[in-house]
Amino acid sequence: MKNKLLPAVLIGAAIGAALSLIDKNTRSTVLSSTKDLKYYAQNPNEAKEKLTSDSGDSSKIQSLKDEVMFWKDTIQEIRQNNPELEESIKDAKDTFMKKRDQKQLN
Repeated sequence: MKNKLLPAVLIGAAIGAALSLIDKNTRSTVLSSTKDLKYYAQNPNEAKEKLTSDSGDSSKIQSLKDEVMFWKDTIQEIRQNNPELEESIKDAKDTFMKKRDQKQLN
């Protein structure tokens, strides 16, 4: 096997998981989660019902959407009111890109 990264990562993750189970709180949390998974595996209709029920997630999504729209509008307003700032930012970006390209050539 040429690439040993993935097997090493998986082995490390398994060892880390095993060591984390030394803690009693972690073990009890894992056991309760496993019991929940087993219950929902045996009762898929309840799992589907729980996932589709409105538990406030839509309000979180709406809040996130509102936040994104606020920042989009703010950025658009800055771009319209300060074209010099936008040009300066583009120039700075171009300068950084040129310096990065120069470093890659060296």
